[in-house]
Amino acid sequence: MKNTVLIGALLFCCGTALLAQSGPVDTTIYEVAESLPLPLLARCQPAQHPNWPEDSIRQCAESQLLAIIAKNIQYPEDARQQNIEGTVVTTFVVERDGKISNLKTLKDIGGGCGPEAIRVLSALDQAGLRWRPALVAGKPVRMRQALPLRFRLQEALPYYIGSSGDTIYTNIDTQPGFRGGMDSLTSFVLNRLEYPVSYLDSCKTGIIEMALLIRKDGSIEVDNQLDYNNLGMDFQWQALQLVNRSKGLWIPAGYQNQPVTTTLPLRTLFKSERAGCASANERFDQAMLLADEGAAFSNQNEHEKAIEKWNQALSLHPNNTELLYYRGSALLSLNRRDEACADFNAVKSILGVTWCEPLRRLVCGW
Repeated sequence: MKNTVLIGALLFCCGTALLAQSGPVDTTIYEVAESLPLPLLARCQPAQHPNWPEDSIRQCAESQLLAIIAKNIQYPEDARQQNIEGTVVTTFVVERDGKISNLKTLKDIGGGCGPEAIRVLSALDQAGLRWRPALVAGKPVRMRQALPLRFRLQEALPYYIGSSGDTIYTNIDTQPGFRGGMDSLTSFVLNRLEYPVSYLDSCKTGIIEMALLIRKDGSIEVDNQLDYNNLGMDFQWQALQLVNRSKGLWIPAGYQNQPVTTTLPLRTLFKSERAGCASANERFDQAMLLADEGAAFSNQNEHEKAIEKWNQALSLHPNNTELLYYRGSALLSLNRRDEACADFNAVKSILGVTWCEPLRRLVCGW
């Protein structure tokens, strides 16, 4: 099986300015300009790097753009089956308002690669990616750009190297397991997870999800932790303690008849058993049922119905960042960017650091 690696380079023309015809609105499409267009990406804004020269800002922005394209492009199945590789050259006009228009291919290599390149660039524009327009005589003008994208097939590795140096397999023959089976894991989580005693009367409810690193020797480590409901450090600590209690009970994943290291998500649900918390627990359970219904609609691309369910769920359990993210993603699919950003920014406001930060910055800015 092969997967994709997309490598590209941005080719921008250089030269002296063309003289525009006078008039109230200049509709000329320039081929050269004094100041060239630049993708506006949050991490590469001059305000964030006041000491960077223009070339460094441009190199940063172009590299970020290629990285975003590489993450979103899907190698066409026809091209993969026919082993088609090569460079698709796209062209578009950067308008004075930073949007792009007249998007098309100058060179296609077949197999669906050209349309896929157009799809991704169009989707990024719809998602809110904007460009700094070209300047002629100090005024923004329309300018044509060329963007070559190289499609290259390579054999997919079954693993990647984690930040801690672990070889983490994503392609496995057998899933990691828990001694006694997954029903035993469910029972373990329900019976061994402890609600922080000092918060029993707070009626806090919520989910903390952890990415477990299950190594080939059966040892485990928490690779990441998401406190979707901002329960706080005491709850996060209890979730970590649950993982510590499970040491020695995990069975590693398998690949080609050998144990390998992989990751597994583990969700922990906190609900107080105090009698006064019954109504809070009931609201949370109802919100989760509505959230599941919303997810089902979303999987069927019925985004309006999904949003309606998530609206109802959030009315029962406000500031649930997982639901805010889901609703924001659905709103973005409907090109309701301002509403989507309101949800994404709310996630950041509640949690400070978010798992969806790259998407938020791309769509909503710094």
